[in-house]
Amino acid sequence: MPKLLKAGDVIGIAAPSSPFDRNQFKHGVAELHKMGFEVWHRDDIFQQERYLAGSDERRAEELTELFTKKDVRAVMFARGGYGSQRIIKNLKIEIIKKHKKPVIGFSDITALLTFLMQEAQMPVFYGPVITQLGKNPSARTMESLKNCLMQGNPAPSIDLTHCHILKEGSAEAALTGGCLSLIASGIGTPYELQTKDSILFFEDTGEKVYALDRMLTHLKNAEKLSGVQGIIVGSLEPKEEEVHSIDGMLEDILKDFAGPVVTHFPAGHLDDFITLPLGVTVRLDTQNKKLDFSASHFK
Repeated sequence: MPKLLKAGDVIGIAAPSSPFDRNQFKHGVAELHKMGFEVWHRDDIFQQERYLAGSDERRAEELTELFTKKDVRAVMFARGGYGSQRIIKNLKIEIIKKHKKPVIGFSDITALLTFLMQEAQMPVFYGPVITQLGKNPSARTMESLKNCLMQGNPAPSIDLTHCHILKEGSAEAALTGGCLSLIASGIGTPYELQTKDSILFFEDTGEKVYALDRMLTHLKNAEKLSGVQGIIVGSLEPKEEEVHSIDGMLEDILKDFAGPVVTHFPAGHLDDFITLPLGVTVRLDTQNKKLDFSASHFK
């Protein structure tokens, strides 16, 4: 189990998915410096090969190096986009699992978080990428990220008053999940998300309501919701000019779900993003409108 980070520790940055905006990257790195951390990345992080940040081999080697590099205390990512699923087969998991350190990312990085959590028992967090930090993130975004790295969780308890309670109840289980489209596309592969006895979090962006319906129906048909104890729905920003209600779709899809459900939770493709530790036990209480963190990835 890794130790909490402290001021002056080094955060390593990888680009396992798409190329990214250098200016946003620069500003995101500056935000980490303001938080008191040092930053390291390879010179070839800026490579581009079609819609990818270099070859599969380059991206896999880069990520592996961040785990084996002794002075790197945590791993973050330049951006999401597309491509992280492609490099899983290239990762040397037996080497990586010997170097446990916190890993923070979201969106396309969901595939890597799931793999590292399930195959290497790596401490993973669903939190912002560097280019997202470079676009005027909210104070709560920065505070929750810093708290996760230096205290173990975003806060002892998160108030759900400003969220929408779809179903009342309470549940206590390990928090898991990520970007819905990545969860759905992983089903049937050796890397699919294990959801039994969990509280499931999901979010996504830029999808039509019918496409979100299709992905959630896929999860239901694959029995990925049957062992879930509670559900937290983050940001689900639809395509522009969407005429159908996301809330109405969620009410319909989850009408038979027995556990508590909260929607409009501030996590995902947002400027206001509460970082979530995945794999740790949390308590979701929608009646009292609280999400409590009772465990930590750290010593």
